[in-house]
Amino acid sequence: MKLFIIGASGYIGKPLAARAAECFQIVTTSTTGESASTAFDLRQPGAFDYESIADSDVVLLAAAISSPDICAKQHDYAWGVNVDATASFIEGVTSRGARVIFFSSDTVYGERTESFGDGAPCQPAGEYAGMKQAVEQKFRGCPLFKSLRLSYVFSRHDKFTKYLEMCAVNGQEAELFHPFYRAIIHREDVVEGALALAMRWGDFAQQNLNVGGPDVLSRNDFAAEIQQHAFPSLKFRTTIPDDEFFLNRPRVIAMKSPSLEQLLGRQPRRLGEAIEWEFSKETTK
Repeated sequence: MKLFIIGASGYIGKPLAARAAECFQIVTTSTTGESASTAFDLRQPGAFDYESIADSDVVLLAAAISSPDICAKQHDYAWGVNVDATASFIEGVTSRGARVIFFSSDTVYGERTESFGDGAPCQPAGEYAGMKQAVEQKFRGCPLFKSLRLSYVFSRHDKFTKYLEMCAVNGQEAELFHPFYRAIIHREDVVEGALALAMRWGDFAQQNLNVGGPDVLSRNDFAAEIQQHAFPSLKFRTTIPDDEFFLNRPRVIAMKSPSLEQLLGRQPRRLGEAIEWEFSKETTK
């Protein structure tokens, strides 16, 4: 079995490729060929060498236009990439008998204040969520397609954490939007779970699996954990964003991820544990 990592220079694709290379024969792609063995632009799915894929292989599709604002403001362009080209690529892969793990989003569920697990009804919030659901619906019932619905993926290199670190180092007060709650998941758990699914595909009958952490946290909670475990000097205050911010971003998605616990063989890391994993003791200021 070979693993194909599509989007191997991205936020999730890069560590996914690095971990996969420890155990599998891999083929990696990125738009420019950076940090990858092959240059492949998802906007041109016909350019991919599908004959290089065998029916024993797994393709992990981590490439997309992921900015909710771009998806809203440049809808036709984003739809062309995130739905039309993506679906064409998946069809090319599955026609070879290979399996596809599609990286989706918890925003397909829309705003949910009550806890819910895998398989809950979807009410996509925003254009990005609608695009993810459109792909999932197109391949609904396809035995060669599974979707991982990711919550906010934390690492030292995610945008919000980098912002908090910058504020702490520079002595600036961080400004946090509230309310904004997610089941924050450690990037390492996303990588480990995706690779476990590639190996144990047949153990999971469901097509869509939730990938979130054990706790639903606000950005205030997030900043408090960063303050406690990495940057004690961090100062922050909350503010209410304008209505446009929430057009493409649900205020609360109280997602639970029972299938992820089965994939990992343990509970996903709590945010405090993940922060300690990401930041060395020398980092504290």
